Amino acid sequence: MKSLIAAAVGCGVVVLAGCSPPKGENNGRVEITDTTPAERGSSQVQLTAQTEFSDQVAQQLAADLSNVPELNKGYRSTVVFGDIVNKTGVVPTTEFEAFRMRIRSKLMQSQMVLKNIRFVENRARLDSLRQRELGGSGDVLQEGSAGSGTTPLNPQYTYFLNGEMYRASRGTRDEVNMYLMSYNLTNAQTGELVWTNSPYEVKQVR
Repeated sequence: MKSLIAAAVGCGVVVLAGCSPPKGENNGRVEITDTTPAERGSSQVQLTAQTEFSDQVAQQLAADLSNVPELNKGYRSTVVFGDIVNKTGVVPTTEFEAFRMRIRSKLMQSQMVLKNIRFVENRARLDSLRQRELGGSGDVLQEGSAGSGTTPLNPQYTYFLNGEMYRASRGTRDEVNMYLMSYNLTNAQTGELVWTNSPYEVKQVR
């Protein structure tokens, strides 16, 4: 009987161990801070640079919140994803949008940020979701139209998070690319630029 119990326990251990197989040494995954040969051979901005840039923007905006007068008027400001000016010619805008989402995710981990800022979806996506789920529509930046079902935003305290991405290129055989990337907060009512991150520049050769 004891041998049967021991055997059963042993089988159980084997089964449990089978639920968590070893990762192995060649699973294709690398740290996000690693630069791969594929990145080094591409003219597009490296993903490691995009990661570093998005971290820098999130950290700086969180640190600057208390120093930006427009964001300290005793009213919780609203940030909406705005435009991305993509003048790189080689990097798809969807890639910059993905890393902008990463910035938002980083910022929303800070309770201090959430006390001062609320993030909402852009108008087009919000209208599409409302139409699909509620069968209605409305302008999120206008004082509440009847039946819109949406809390109206105050344009005076609403800001668009806009991005600007540029590339300067030199050479053909040993191509050199310099990327300049930035984000800014623009007031929805006045168009005033109230905040921008420190210049981020990265130079790559392939």
